[in-house]
Amino acid sequence: MHTGFGTFVDDSAEVIELIKRPARSIAPADSSKIDFNSIQTLVIPKLQLFDRLVTVNTGKYKVMCYPLCIKGDNYVRNAFIFNMCFAFDIDADTKCYGPVVKRVGCLLRELEITGKLLSNPEGTRPLLGMMRQLVNKLNEHGEYQIELDLKGISQPMASTGISIKLFPYYEAPKDIEPYHVPVKIIDFDIAKRKSAQTVYQAHVPSDIMWDLVLDKVTDYIDNINHVRRIARLTAIHEKTVILALKHLDYFGCIKLVDIFRFGNVYEGQHHLKDIFRNAWLQRECHRYVTRDGQTGSISIEQLIQLYSTIRNRKTVAEWIIENDIDVDRLDVRRFFMFGVLHKMLRRVHCYPVLSKLQDQRSPDDREASSSSEASKRQNKSELGTLDMLDGTHHLDEICILEDKDMDTMREFLDQQEGINYMYL
Repeated sequence: MHTGFGTFVDDSAEVIELIKRPARSIAPADSSKIDFNSIQTLVIPKLQLFDRLVTVNTGKYKVMCYPLCIKGDNYVRNAFIFNMCFAFDIDADTKCYGPVVKRVGCLLRELEITGKLLSNPEGTRPLLGMMRQLVNKLNEHGEYQIELDLKGISQPMASTGISIKLFPYYEAPKDIEPYHVPVKIIDFDIAKRKSAQTVYQAHVPSDIMWDLVLDKVTDYIDNINHVRRIARLTAIHEKTVILALKHLDYFGCIKLVDIFRFGNVYEGQHHLKDIFRNAWLQRECHRYVTRDGQTGSISIEQLIQLYSTIRNRKTVAEWIIENDIDVDRLDVRRFFMFGVLHKMLRRVHCYPVLSKLQDQRSPDDREASSSSEASKRQNKSELGTLDMLDGTHHLDEICILEDKDMDTMREFLDQQEGINYMYL
């Protein structure tokens, strides 16, 4: 964090004070200086931006602010508008600063509502000192505490304490779908024993007690079973299984990939270059993808060469035939899974799109088919499948949701007219 500055609009709707406005912001011609004029419409807030966290880039800096407005009859314009801004490097990760900027804005609103600190010209002096200390303390220690002495300025808030602390930012758990395949990143048996040691200290009982759902779910995570199959094998509701997997994914115990089939299509990504220059990644790849980790079965150079041949959006089966892959020496499923997990490869999904929905049967056939209950259920299932052919559902998702294998689904789609396939 470089600095903090504030804008306050008085009763005549003019900017009356800038708290620690950056001294270098006066000359916008220099790209290394903050151009205040270019962000003036955002830091002097408009109605649409009130109570919203705003981030704007200008030059080499990133400015975050949380504009607020206090309405009251004691103001000439029936409102007092203010905004506290903080400037960072353009490349800085400011996710953890969002709650701090919002808290500072809400704190200033409370100071104004309770003690009229912002609208009082004498109140800007202690506020200026507080903002200077806030920037310095957050940069040095990641937290800030101060006792404001407001005697003679605001009696209701003669002695006010302020505490602000930076906390790590954690991303929200990823969405997990029934067709996702969880891949183990850690050894769950070791994780159970370590967690037990933290509870029982030196003595670990033979029957380690763990969360019952996690205990059951982890037994069926074999890097092959998808979420819906795990739910059926464990006899646990699918939503509960997804919650357990979200927990494991959030703490980095698993990663998620797509169902592996020999009809899948993959393509190389930017990180594919890492396998050419990273010796550790090469050794890990060789250990993971060769059958039983056998040495001498296939060289690292051959693995690198094979990754470079994945192009032109060919299926895995076509790639195996084209490159004459010896499946006894190379675990093809692990080969592609390793590439996806390390962002060297990307799965290309097939999205069927139905351009028109027609019933090609004669009236007599339609009447005969609608007479039996089994036909009615089949027609309802087919209509449910056709409803998903809008270009937003790929084949993996459709097969799992409709509980059909890929060959059956392909055969059904081939019988329909007006279906196009998009590969994305």
